[in-house]
Amino acid sequence: MHGLFWKFFLSFWAALVLFAAASVLATSHYLDRLREQEDATTPHAQRVHNLGAAQAAADNAGLDGLRRWARERDRSQAVPLLVIDARGRDLLGRHVPARLLEHLDRQPSHRHPPGDGHERRPRPVVRVADGRSYRLIPDYRAVTLGRVLRRPRVLVLPLLLAAVVSVLVCLALARYLTAPIKRLRAAAEVYAAGNLDHRVGPALGARRDEIAELGRAYDAMAERLSALLQSQQRLLRDVSHELRSPLARLQAALGLARQRAGEAVMPELDRIEREADRLNELIGQVLSLVRLDSGLAPPEMEPLELGELLDTVVGDAALEAHARGCEVRLEMAGAVTVRGNAALLHSALENVVRNAVRYTAPGTTVVVATLPDPLRPGWVLIQVRDRGPGVAEEQLPRLFEPFVRVDESRDRASGGHGLGLAIAMRAVRLHGGELDARNHPEGGLTLSVRLPPSR
Repeated sequence: MHGLFWKFFLSFWAALVLFAAASVLATSHYLDRLREQEDATTPHAQRVHNLGAAQAAADNAGLDGLRRWARERDRSQAVPLLVIDARGRDLLGRHVPARLLEHLDRQPSHRHPPGDGHERRPRPVVRVADGRSYRLIPDYRAVTLGRVLRRPRVLVLPLLLAAVVSVLVCLALARYLTAPIKRLRAAAEVYAAGNLDHRVGPALGARRDEIAELGRAYDAMAERLSALLQSQQRLLRDVSHELRSPLARLQAALGLARQRAGEAVMPELDRIEREADRLNELIGQVLSLVRLDSGLAPPEMEPLELGELLDTVVGDAALEAHARGCEVRLEMAGAVTVRGNAALLHSALENVVRNAVRYTAPGTTVVVATLPDPLRPGWVLIQVRDRGPGVAEEQLPRLFEPFVRVDESRDRASGGHGLGLAIAMRAVRLHGGELDARNHPEGGLTLSVRLPPSR
């Protein structure tokens, strides 16, 4: 009985039974009270009371007063009291059964003559000022469950109470069933943010239904993914460290070879040196990526002047841009201070600007601009726009994945390894910021770095 099917079935069934039972009990209570009132009051006394109230209403306001009294009584009582004129029509337009009309035709004005010692029964007739007379006849056969339920003043409070109780029960059941689903959703968001150490099982308590099983599956999945990621990072770190030693020996041997070799082999030695430098750069990027992903040593943050940092980055990138026949221009909206780690933030911005320089067309200018973020007041927006071919829309989200090449031939020609933007994304996230890319309507790619305000 711990399955969700039985919980849903029994919960809704219990709510329906509860409301139906409350409705029946309220109706039964009203009918019992009505019978008690009738038992406590004789029919003769009831007729006298109704006749006196009707005649008083007619004396005060005429036919309209009698009509209002009849309508008010009909709304508040389960037994309809017909007000019939000489033609056999009800004052409120209600249906008059033929049996009542036949009974009225046979009914005498009184059963015993005055002075014979018997109680005189009043003639149930109400007279209005214009001389018309109306007889009051209760129709007991018209008392049905439907009529009782339609009397709002009769059962409104019991039924309202039953509805409130049912709503509270349903709310409690809905909360019991949906609360763990919200916890699972929150856990999925935590996993998507990169925290695979979170576990959802303890938050589900002693549940033993399908949701609890799903929570345990979440925990097993997170544990397995965490182990795989740690193994991958450990492998990349170990391999990168192991490659550093033979690479250093290779560079040393290359220096000796340059001293001993003649001019004829210099082009080949230059090619070997370029490839060794690329390999050294790739190893450094892999180690940086692993270090940022591990999160073992949170970077120290301090106030930084963004203009000075960007001046350094743009100045370094300008040398590479000049070799490719293009330029880099910095546009500052004013002095901006951010809180961050100088080395990490420099690395992130350098990767973004160098990526733009690498793919912009020869003879164009890469624009690096800072401006207030229109989406988040107080944040700083750094936009880097190139004049290159752009990226296919479906490939834009993959730009920041490691070792992803959105264009194999272009990346191979540019010498990129597919790690620069991945490193930049992780460094920006460590600062609480965001990095995204979009194609500019006039051509080229725009990379936007958003950083929170300095606190």
